[in-house]
Formats: sequence, C-alpha cells, structure tokens
Amino acid sequence: MTHVLESTPAGAPTDTDLPTAVQRVLAASTEPLTPSKVRSALPPPLRAVSVDELTELLRRQVAAQVLQQYPKYRSQHDRFWDRPMSVHVAALLHATLTEGPLPLSELRRKIPAYAQAQAEAALQEQVSQGKLYRHPRLPGGRGRDLFGVRPPDAKEYLKQELPPIFRRLQGLGFTSERIRAAALELLHDEEWAPALDEPAPAPPSESANNPPGYEWREPSAGSTQPTPDQPRTEHPG
Repeated sequence: MTHVLESTPAGAPTDTDLPTAVQRVLAASTEPLTPSKVRSALPPPLRAVSVDELTELLRRQVAAQVLQQYPKYRSQHDRFWDRPMSVHVAALLHATLTEGPLPLSELRRKIPAYAQAQAEAALQEQVSQGKLYRHPRLPGGRGRDLFGVRPPDAKEYLKQELPPIFRRLQGLGFTSERIRAAALELLHDEEWAPALDEPAPAPPSESANNPPGYEWREPSAGSTQPTPDQPRTEHPG
C-alpha cells in the first residue's frame, strides 16, 4: 500500500535541504514510513544520511509537531508520517473493506492491533461523511451491521430472500419455470410498481392475536368452554 517518491522529479531542485525533502517524501506517502524507507525515497544527493541521523531528525520534527510518530509494525523501527492517527486508521478501514463488506468485529480483527481501539470511532466518522456505507443486515447475519466502500446492492439481498419464496411456491405445485416467468411478468407490471414506494407494513401487535370484543377466561362451573368462533354464552348453574 506504500507509495513514495522513488526518485527526484524532473526539474526539481537538487539543493533541497534534508528536512524539506523528508517532508515531501512523507507528504507523497499513503502510510507511515520507517526511517529506512524515507531515506530510500530521498533525492540521490541526500541518501548519504545515515538511518540514525535521519531518525534523530524525524524525532525532532515530531517534537516540533511537524510530524507524527507511529508504533512499530512489521519492523523494529518506529514509523513517521505527516498526518494524524485518525487519517491512518480510516485508510486502513478503506483498504480492508475493498475485499467486501464486513461487520465491525471482523473489520477490527483484520487491521493492526495498534489501530483497533480507534476503529469504531473512525468507522462512524467515515459513514457520517459518506465515505463508507452501512449495509442492512442480511438474513442469518446474526444481527450484525455490515460496512462497505460502496452503497449496499439490493441484488445481494434479493439473492437471499427469493430462494425461500420460490421453494414455498414449488411446494404448492408450481414449477420453477412458471415461478420465474411470473416473477418477471410481475416486475414489469406497471400497475404493481407503485407498491415499491409504499412504506413497509408495521409488525402485527399482540392485540391482533386476540381480536377486540373477545376475552379468554377460565370456564366457570357448569359452563362450556367457548371457542374463538363463538360468542361467550352464559349458562345457569
């Protein structure tokens, strides 16, 4: 994921001082760099600087709040960059989600340990800015929201919802060919299309299971148990 200046651009001045050249290298990088990687990206006349000397310069830049120092990662050396940790964590999230939508728990496991504590805050910030997208929960997704670099695709949800519907209709005796043909015809029916704009029906309330005007009670002595289809009738004792 590292992209740094590999050589001096054409027409660039050759008398650039070391601190300025270092800042240019880090500004061109998409992630924090170790001192050795910074040195390899410097203009040739400045690559004679030792790693220890360059490390000391980088730390002075950190003390002056010009650069940021980052934890070690896959190396024994600290890393440096000109952007804060929040920017780096956001970049890690984007790079990880290019493989496909993931829940936060799995996303956190895939990024370096030093960035995991900031993952949720960075994710929410990216979603609020429209740079990442929250996806509705898939059936069987154990209630976990997914996040991705692109908006959710309704096709992926239809692929989950349609097979159970088709199987139920096949159980009623319809062939798969007839079901597919009917589905396509229904989707092309202009009279049916406005139904997509209607709000989803509210879930049934508990009162729907016991219609108004009917109350279940324990039968008294000498009375018969009423059925749901019959009104209550009092019987003398």
